[in-house]
Amino acid sequence: MSRKNALKRTMKLLVLVGLLALTASIALAQEGATATRGERNETARPLPAAIEGLKLDTPATADAEAVAARRLEPSLRGATGRQRVIVRLTQPAAAEAADASAQGLARQAAQVQQSAVIGAARALDANARVLGTLKIVLNAVMLDIDAAALPALAADPNVASISLVRDYEVDLSETVEYIGATAVQEMGYDGTGVVVAIIDSGIDYTHEAFGGSGDPADFAGNDPTIIEPGTFPTDKVIGGYDFVGSNWPNTAEEPDPDPIDDGAGGGHGTHVADIIGGQMGVAPGVKFYALKVCSSVSTSCSGVAMMQALEFSVDPNGDGNTADHVDVLNMSIGSPYGDPRYDDTSAAVNNASAVGVLTVASSGNSGDKPYAHGTPGAATTALAVAQTEVPSSLQDVMEVVAPEAIAGQYPAVWQPWSVPLSESGAVEGPLQYGDTDGDNLDGCAPFDGDADGHDRPGRPRRV
Repeated sequence: MSRKNALKRTMKLLVLVGLLALTASIALAQEGATATRGERNETARPLPAAIEGLKLDTPATADAEAVAARRLEPSLRGATGRQRVIVRLTQPAAAEAADASAQGLARQAAQVQQSAVIGAARALDANARVLGTLKIVLNAVMLDIDAAALPALAADPNVASISLVRDYEVDLSETVEYIGATAVQEMGYDGTGVVVAIIDSGIDYTHEAFGGSGDPADFAGNDPTIIEPGTFPTDKVIGGYDFVGSNWPNTAEEPDPDPIDDGAGGGHGTHVADIIGGQMGVAPGVKFYALKVCSSVSTSCSGVAMMQALEFSVDPNGDGNTADHVDVLNMSIGSPYGDPRYDDTSAAVNNASAVGVLTVASSGNSGDKPYAHGTPGAATTALAVAQTEVPSSLQDVMEVVAPEAIAGQYPAVWQPWSVPLSESGAVEGPLQYGDTDGDNLDGCAPFDGDADGHDRPGRPRRV
């Protein structure tokens, strides 16, 4: 439940209680209208039934240790050693505030709360290290801390939750083998001698995987409108051109000689090139031309620039002779449901094929839909590639065996907080969906008990 929804529900409850209290006050006032103030104070009067029914039989209590434990992500309970964690705090983040003034106050409040939590963390672990803080998207502190300190830190009233920091990386280890590329490489074919043009957002040629230094400072200091001496081309990215510039679509296309993959819209071309011919890619021996047609400031790709890049790919030195054409042209770009009969890019692809260029293009990312093939992948001579799944992307299955009316197999998803799967992958136990009357489908109210606790209608079992 989002915080806003929680607030709405809380406000509704407060309004309800407030109205009930107001009703009770009016009733008491009317009932004792003829009595004196002293008489009313001395007379004990029962609460109206509507309010009496809201009273708990026994006071609600919360075990502090249990509450603190629930604030810890399950994988951190019982963890040992140093852990990188995100500690979310109870004050709202600035982005949750209504306006700029309120956001400023929220940032200030978050700063105060974060300082207190950082102090508490260091009191529990003198070696605790702050990895970073957030105030706008989250009110959170990221820490490197001894796991032994986490239960006590979770008990701090300023803490809402503690979770692991999760890192991400490009993973081609399964993909390359799955599509058969590993077998081809073992036969001695790794792309050596093949030149591939990447029509995309450019390539980060300062990256070590593409013949650069690998020093982030070289990328940060790169002027994307000129070629700094000694930076480009490299042994891996042997040429290219920027057909769109660094400001389009906010301005007209501003071509320049530097095809660096830069800006807020960058990264895609470098990612594609890494899949094709990076150190762990499909064909690590290939050389690249970086043909930049996609924006540095948005996700858009210029149709004008794309056509110019196609022209470049068949005649890189621009002398009118296509003998120096690239071998393969890759476009991870496409228009769903595109008709190649009315698409000039598709016509250009067919003509590029006529001079010996194989175009590999996206078949679309439209999911499991019929006829969603896109252009220019639909060009007659293009090699269209559609997305697929790797072998480890399995769909777990839940088999319901009773009652007979709903018996069968259903898709299921295992979660880290679920019962651990055995080596066979099977988990057996009762499965409940709602109650007999079907009026408690969300499980927000207690279920009625049975003699055996399981096998009444509406409570199927699974194996």
